[in-house]
Amino acid sequence: MSIIKDEFIPGQSTRKNINGIAQTIRLDLSLSRNPHVNSGTITGTVKDVDGNLISDAVVLIMDGAYAAIANTITGNDGRYSFSLIPSGSTYRAYAQSPGFLLSDAMPFSLGKNQRIEIDFALVTNDTDAYSIIAGEVLNAYGLPIKSASVELYQVVQNTTKLLVLTFSNDIGQFVFRDIGLGSYFLKINATGFFSEYYPVEIKNPKSISHVNAVLKEDLKASKGIILGIISDNDEMPLANADVILYRVGTDKAPVPVAYTRTNHEGIYLFVNV
Repeated sequence: MSIIKDEFIPGQSTRKNINGIAQTIRLDLSLSRNPHVNSGTITGTVKDVDGNLISDAVVLIMDGAYAAIANTITGNDGRYSFSLIPSGSTYRAYAQSPGFLLSDAMPFSLGKNQRIEIDFALVTNDTDAYSIIAGEVLNAYGLPIKSASVELYQVVQNTTKLLVLTFSNDIGQFVFRDIGLGSYFLKINATGFFSEYYPVEIKNPKSISHVNAVLKEDLKASKGIILGIISDNDEMPLANADVILYRVGTDKAPVPVAYTRTNHEGIYLFVNV
């Protein structure tokens, strides 16, 4: 359906007076073109999958570059309307309302002075009442620990059940989503640190619980291991060979820091280095 629009915007001349009989005056006007002369109109309804009208739903129009062009909300009758949308061929329309999922894109083209109708049927969001547990894993100095494993356990009648496992990102952050009401705890592990446990209670739907986890360094676990094999010229292992470990500095002479002997296979081992 096409809509007739004025090509120019109405203008107003300056004021002049006619003071005498048969006097002629001149009133010139310069009219500006109507920037919306080639625009179109979009209307429609937003309903749920059962056909019930949804009021206060948000309807959004985006262009081919996903830039927002216009937005509005539906009235009590579930209807919406956009006017003065520039004609084009790469538009997308979306709709969403609390308690419902964002609709799939409704691609459309809009001709000059065209009027089109786009209707939406929204699907209920079954996870809308779920909560989120988010947090950070830090060391004692407040620095993030990346790749820490974060385990989420649910507590039900004094028993625990592992639900989800995730890992912290490069800045120590982690998140669990779609969490229902109940009692939980987090077990957080990272190489070179002691494991820590953090209880979390989800009492209200759609809540966000934040956990700021601080791990203590395990001085033994965080140290390295040096091992090797001592053999003779025939590559036969030497048992009970003395092995001394030296610390080498950049500007100091080597300093002996540990001593051990090889086993019957010629293997030596230094731990907690």
